[in-house]
Parts: sequence; C-alpha cells; structure tokens
Amino acid sequence: MKIKWTAGKKYAMRMELNQGTETKVPNLPEPVKQEMKLAQDLTFSVLTKLDNGGWEWELDFENETMDVLQGGRSVLSFDSTQSPAQETNNPVAPILRAMIGARIQYFTDANGKVEKVGGVDELLKRIDAIGKPQQQAMFKQMFSEDTLKQYGSFSDALPNRLVNIGESWSVKKDIVSGIGTLTVDMKYTFKNWEQHGDRKCAHIVDTGDISSKSVSAAMVGAAVEIEKGKTSGDVWFDPELGMIVDVNTDQDMTMKITTRAQTFKQQLSQKIRVTVVDVQ
Repeated sequence: MKIKWTAGKKYAMRMELNQGTETKVPNLPEPVKQEMKLAQDLTFSVLTKLDNGGWEWELDFENETMDVLQGGRSVLSFDSTQSPAQETNNPVAPILRAMIGARIQYFTDANGKVEKVGGVDELLKRIDAIGKPQQQAMFKQMFSEDTLKQYGSFSDALPNRLVNIGESWSVKKDIVSGIGTLTVDMKYTFKNWEQHGDRKCAHIVDTGDISSKSVSAAMVGAAVEIEKGKTSGDVWFDPELGMIVDVNTDQDMTMKITTRAQTFKQQLSQKIRVTVVDVQ
C-alpha cells in the first residue's frame, strides 16, 4: 500500500465538510447551535520526480462554497462562481475568493511524506491585499501552512508495505491547528477488497483518538482544549491507480473554551469526505 505518482497526471478532487457545534454558554437557557458546510474543488498536478526519490506536485483551488447557519438561520454564504457584489456583508468571502486560483507546491520524500510546502507566502500576499487585519488573522487561523500541509498528506494513512486482509497498523502524529497542537492516534485495518464505483479497492477502516498536546489562544482572549476526541472512518485505496480515491471521516470532540471571564463547553461533530472525481 503506497501512493504511486506519475509525472503529468492530474487528480481532480472534491472535499466536503459538514460541521455542527453546540455551545453551552453560562446564563443562556439554551445552547448555541451552529452549522457549517464547506465544499472545495481541487486539482493536484504531479510535476516532477525529485533527486531524493520523492515528488513535486501542485495544488490548485478551483471552486469553493461555504454556508454557515446559527439556530437554523443563514448568517454567511459564499459561492466562488457567483458575483463578488453579493458578498458585501460576508467577512470570510474575501479570504475564500483570494484562494481561488492560488497554487500550493508540495515536496515529498521517497515515501510520499510531505517535507516542504511552497506558495504560502504568495497566498498570504493575496490575503494582505485585502487590507483588513480581521480577514488576515482569520485566514491564518483557517488556512495556515500546517493546515495546507494536511491537504497533501495522502501517504500518512498507508503503511508503505504489503498488507494482508485483517491486518492493522498504527499511526500517531501531531497536527498544528488554530486551537493549538493536536495529537492524533490512529489504528487502520485492511478490512477487505471491495468494488467501489468502477474501481476495485482495498477497503480500510480506521478509528482513533484526538487530544490537545498544547493549547493556544485560538480566539482573542480565549483558549480551546480538547477534553475528549474520537475519529473513525473508511478509506478506499485503488492499487491500480496507486491512489486513495475516497475518504469518509466522522469526528466528535468535546472542547473546553476558557476566556478571561468564564469557561464553557462546546460539542463539535463533523463529517469530512474527500473524493477523486477524475484523473487525467
């Protein structure tokens, strides 16, 4: 099980995130509920093989949509295919629109692990051109270099060796996020061979824990700590293509948010799907 890159190939992908939060705030009779839906159309282009045996490839952001609801009512909406004139009251829209057409370069080692990410400075210049500190700070929280690095971490789930049906392997890694450094401790199991769409794939199931390794001020005057975090999902790997073609992930986290004035709890649940739409 190993990613097989081929120079000149392009992988069109779609990422969909559905997230719900329920925050219990002191002195409020009912919890504050929020939903967010984010979808991105992405293209990964394999450029060249490197001297170290790794690869250089590029990520293009093609299209993006976002919808945020509070208490069932829409508070933010964005669609990169629509006119910017409709976005005057949306503070996130300039950030998302600046990402359309941005290109991020990835450099991997021989095992496919991302060693370096390029193009982030150019993307930050796009954000800086917006000229509003609020948007710039929001972008750095949503799409930091470490966050963008995760877009290219295809090989992290694969053991890079022969695997038998029923066999398991573990992966533990730290991820820098907007709420501090997280530790993700995963167990993967090769469940069986399965027809997935028009591909014969190795079906991998995963389960794991998410915890806070360090806490940072994710918001002004506030710190967020994961008290309990669980993740599970399914991965479909096509050995003929040499690529993970579909990932479904469910995550549930209980977080403690501490401000100068009070401490409260937030329950977060999210579903993430990343699918290969086309290969050229």
